[in-house]
Amino acid sequence: MFVQYLIVIVILLLIVDRWKPKKMMILHQQLGNDWAYYPIIGNAFSFIGNNEDLMTTFMKSSIQGFRRRYNAISFWLGNIFFVGINDADQAIIVLKSTLDKNFVHKFTKYLTGNGLVFAPVDIWHRRRKILAPSFASRYVSKFVTVFEAHAKIIAEELECKVGKGDFSCLEYVNRYALDSICETEFGMNMDMQRQPKHPFFNAFVENIQNIAARLCLPWLHIDAIYKLLPVYSRQEATKKIIYEFIDNLIYKKTELIKERDGIEDETDDLTDKSNIHMKSFLELMIENSKNTDKAYSHEELREETLILALAGTDTSAIGICFTILLLSQHSDIQERVYNEIQEILGDSDKPLQMEDLLKLKYTKAVINETLRLYPPVPFITRCCTEDLILPNGILVPKDSNVVVSIWGIHHNPLHWGDDVEDFNPDRFMSGQIPTAFMPFSHGPRNCVGYKYAMLSLTTTLVTLLRKYRFTPATNFKYDKNNPLRLSFAIMMKHVHGFTVQMEYRK
Repeated sequence: MFVQYLIVIVILLLIVDRWKPKKMMILHQQLGNDWAYYPIIGNAFSFIGNNEDLMTTFMKSSIQGFRRRYNAISFWLGNIFFVGINDADQAIIVLKSTLDKNFVHKFTKYLTGNGLVFAPVDIWHRRRKILAPSFASRYVSKFVTVFEAHAKIIAEELECKVGKGDFSCLEYVNRYALDSICETEFGMNMDMQRQPKHPFFNAFVENIQNIAARLCLPWLHIDAIYKLLPVYSRQEATKKIIYEFIDNLIYKKTELIKERDGIEDETDDLTDKSNIHMKSFLELMIENSKNTDKAYSHEELREETLILALAGTDTSAIGICFTILLLSQHSDIQERVYNEIQEILGDSDKPLQMEDLLKLKYTKAVINETLRLYPPVPFITRCCTEDLILPNGILVPKDSNVVVSIWGIHHNPLHWGDDVEDFNPDRFMSGQIPTAFMPFSHGPRNCVGYKYAMLSLTTTLVTLLRKYRFTPATNFKYDKNNPLRLSFAIMMKHVHGFTVQMEYRK
């Protein structure tokens, strides 16, 4: 009986595979790809493998697009149609006019729910209005002290690695980033940098890795199948740890807010309540949502704080790690950054100030060039709710999925010239940011926290480079002929964990 059912299912899938919308078939004939096509699974076989294989496939797809007439390709994952874009002008049209997230985000929503990044458009509109004011410069600039405090801790934690040979900086920076985001979100210091086995940190990392592994395998998209696998039990266990940790922080913080507000209401001489303390994102979200027709529920607060934890931790951490890795391979650029820091800040131990960080023009150029070569989020997906005509003349049919390759746009010679693969921060020294530079996405659904991420990146690098010099790992020299090995796990990462060596500057 089982065999008979299986035969029926296969026949039905074959029928479905042969029936595809005409507009999609026409576009696929125009664009196409270099991969093998198989009935039922389409081009999915090319996406099988580990995280490094997956990132390699994404990069190869972009290179395919560079060589094709329309600077784009198309492919099928099962019966789902995708258009891959590697051109900035096309990407801008897609990201401005197509706001609906594509179906693959449902796997991340398993953890984050309708948090801002993955929310449907109707929910996103309301939440963006509530959250965006929290990232205004007048609030974010106050976090410099938080970033610096935690950066000094990571500097202390790294002392055991000085002169001890190769080590991976990823875990150290990850814990720094998560400590920073927890304090700026909840106003509480979790001290995870000094607790390598913190259950929330480990559960958070594992859950995200498992989500990434599921994304490009169509047979794992079916919940009924996925729930039969051992990995699903692990996902449920780690999700429980994450939710309990976040819920506990929200309950604690909301009680503290009530107590503080009660004390302030009874104090007559406090005339300017806005400057009493540095407000956390949770406080700002609660305050801003009260000004709408419906205040945030506990579940909504959990969703948004989880999204901020995911985006704020990985974006900042991966950006810091790639910058450290590249500076270790380019000693001349590293010394130029250090000299700028010394010129602006000197040897003073006074706390970092926002105005000082804004003067570090070359340091910012180095960070931008790092984000160009190695954008933490290498691609973005959208689903077209209407037919869409791109600047190159192709028509993307309604219900098509579009993959905007940020990695591809940042490595497209048409935008950056023949030295596109060179690490050259001077290309960002003119003061004009090219339109083809979009590490934090583009359009209405761009990253609301990009100022936060850049401030965290800058503060951490300044703190570390004032104390340490980073040098290359043993027997490894990065260049165009020996590129970094990359993997994809929601964010783009270095296969070898950002391995470097380190020595004191003085």
